[in-house]
Amino acid sequence: MNRTRIGAQQKGAAPRDPVLIEISEDEMKAVLAPELGGVVMSLSFGGKNIFRPAASQEAVAADPREAACYPCVPWFSRLFGGLDFDGRHYELAPTLPVCDPDHALHGHGWVNPWRVTDQSGDHVACWFDHTPGPGLFPFPFFATQEFSVSADQFQIALCVTNSGNAPMPAGLGLHPFFPNTKTSELNFTEYFDQTTPAKGLSPPEKIEHRGPMTDDPVDYTIKRWDGTAEIVHDGLKIAMHSNARILHLYSPEEADFYCAEPISHLPGYFGRDILAPQETMDIFLSLSVENLTC
Repeated sequence: MNRTRIGAQQKGAAPRDPVLIEISEDEMKAVLAPELGGVVMSLSFGGKNIFRPAASQEAVAADPREAACYPCVPWFSRLFGGLDFDGRHYELAPTLPVCDPDHALHGHGWVNPWRVTDQSGDHVACWFDHTPGPGLFPFPFFATQEFSVSADQFQIALCVTNSGNAPMPAGLGLHPFFPNTKTSELNFTEYFDQTTPAKGLSPPEKIEHRGPMTDDPVDYTIKRWDGTAEIVHDGLKIAMHSNARILHLYSPEEADFYCAEPISHLPGYFGRDILAPQETMDIFLSLSVENLTC
């Protein structure tokens, strides 16, 4: 497979619109915007949307939540009141004031450009390098994303590496938006801790969730997930796989989308996973598609 190494834009070059990159094989197609926060703009199979597509580049540039999927690095969710780590407190500025004017949210990857380092017709790799500054995450790191497609599969691999000389807290998440209709299904298994109550009653080991998302607002974390789920939408059956063992579900009331987000740490519990200097952690999301209408 031939791949082209892409360098940084030359100094002095005229300003240009962010470049969209399409990768595809057979009926699987993804459109990526590395310069707009390392996001996926759309993902489709046979012309049917797997992710809710972004409305436009302008919409995503103004608010990355308009993308089809974005990376959360080096943490997921909100850091209320800043970051407390290793006996010190760090004040952090709001990451995306249009979304939350008070708190740092979802890290820095989704609101900064990524540099493409490797590209072919079915694969793109990109890089984001973070330097600490006032109001920013106080530890240096770099992150990479790799996107790939095959005839029936799409995959994102997200990694973060501590590039400093001291330990740092780290976390990852992938934030895809899936179309939600009355006939869409999200099927997964939720496991429970087996703590036996005093009276000897045994709680259930697991619950099988099957069927469409509720019209009510959802903001719920599956704390023990086996890394698999099944999505049925528009005649497609999509098998989700991830090495994450936590899944966060989000959907506003009566929304036309929902989010099923593989994450490395529980919301509000950032700082328990610590990377030594030069240590790396990773997360991936793989979607395998079967056309049920054939």
